[in-house]
Amino acid sequence: MKKLSYSIFTLVYFLLCLIVILADYFDLKWTYYLSKPIVLILVFIFFKTRTSGVTGKMFKNLILAGFAFSCLGDTLLMFTEESELYFMGGLVAFLIAHVFYTSGFIKDMFDKRPWNQHWGQLAFATLMVVYGAEFFILNRISFGDFYLPVLIYCVAISMMGVSAVMRDKYKNPAGFYKVVAGALFFMISDSLLATNKFITPFDYSGPLILGTYFLAQYLIAVGCLVDMKKPVIL
Repeated sequence: MKKLSYSIFTLVYFLLCLIVILADYFDLKWTYYLSKPIVLILVFIFFKTRTSGVTGKMFKNLILAGFAFSCLGDTLLMFTEESELYFMGGLVAFLIAHVFYTSGFIKDMFDKRPWNQHWGQLAFATLMVVYGAEFFILNRISFGDFYLPVLIYCVAISMMGVSAVMRDKYKNPAGFYKVVAGALFFMISDSLLATNKFITPFDYSGPLILGTYFLAQYLIAVGCLVDMKKPVIL
């Protein structure tokens, strides 16, 4: 399969994301239903084709699985108005996606021994854990019946963030910082989603949640590619 260039992928990706965000904002349901799942399908295809023939097959497959379950989560969350079961299903799908992302980042850590972590990485990873814990503790009453699922999800996404931060940043800093930024935007997006659903709805929640989420997935995909194969011309 012919490899899609970074520039064409980036252009198509963000145009598609814009369509999804506008469709959601203006309540164009069928446009939204048809376009949203395609975003992560595009990421999956791009990542798979760009990594054909490179080393690190296990890492590649773990990240691809993360994209696949993210796509499933996207699809399920589109129908939350129909039933809360769809929200639960989406939560579980993204939980599994984070397990795969975390496993991939940990695999990357062990593949690049000896490690060269900086004390700032440990400090930033600690802040991620503190943020996740504080967000849950301060808002735990608002989660109601979703108390336990949200708790498990907060642990999972915090671990994903920590594993992204604690990778070796010196061997390939360009890839490292992109993945860390992606993990951070993922946490921001999920925090906004939880705030809007469980705590208090706010204006422009859709564009903010989707925008930070799509940026997160893009940065994780591109950062992992830079990490796997260099030099890469972006």
